[in-house]
Amino acid sequence: MRILVLGTAAALCACGPGSRDHGSVDAPATGGDAPFTPDTSRVYAHSGNLLYRLDATSLQAVQIGPMAGLGTQSLTDLAIDKDDHMVGITLDKLFSIDPTSGAVTLIKDLSQSASGFTSLSFVPSPTDPTADILVSANDQGDVFQIDTTTGTATKIGSYGMTGVGKVVSSGDLIGVRGFGIFATVDVGTEPHDYLARIDPTNGWKATPLGTGTSYNAIFGLGFWGGKIYGFVDGGAASGTGKIIQIDENTGASTDLMSSSVRWFGAGVATDAPIIQ
Repeated sequence: MRILVLGTAAALCACGPGSRDHGSVDAPATGGDAPFTPDTSRVYAHSGNLLYRLDATSLQAVQIGPMAGLGTQSLTDLAIDKDDHMVGITLDKLFSIDPTSGAVTLIKDLSQSASGFTSLSFVPSPTDPTADILVSANDQGDVFQIDTTTGTATKIGSYGMTGVGKVVSSGDLIGVRGFGIFATVDVGTEPHDYLARIDPTNGWKATPLGTGTSYNAIFGLGFWGGKIYGFVDGGAASGTGKIIQIDENTGASTDLMSSSVRWFGAGVATDAPIIQ
């Protein structure tokens, strides 16, 4: 298996292509400040330098706080394990993130480069049901396990092929115990993102669902109470975003709300509830 050490802008450019603008200008939160409690939704999303939590009842994005300490960089993705440990990646650094405040603490500088990573998530380990592993997939469809201490990524599988072409990561992935692992993917030259079911017991093969979503910039995925949420970046020209719901069986998307935030990524704890 190929060993890579992650690092620069493309090293773990999770939830979006490497060429995507990562400007640091953020709009106000759409839901206002609210305290975090263990009973509230643990679906998190972010812009370049602000952390939010999705209120799964009102579907409002509640601002938690600025991710102070990122310097001039932007967060490109985050991931949360079953114990609510949150990590995030910038252009060349790995951080821990306080989910109650948004404050970041440097874990490691990532000094060497790899390329094309477009997703980041903790998922349940396929070999130890009590453990979580941190994984990422790239724009070539390869899947890697990441060591959060050393920054080393080890190839563990591939999304594979379909009848219309190669399946590669387009934005994000999530893994929830008892529900499964899902990712947003590109399929061949198809114009829109697909939701795909990922099978870690079969080399991390992806099975795209249905005929695709109506979006091609779903840079974040979340899940809560049986529902998969997608966080769409509307691009630098619009300066906006959108929150959508994606059907786990058909892969079809439903618009939920527009946002004044450009979504750069999202994540959810691996023990999120399956039933509403």
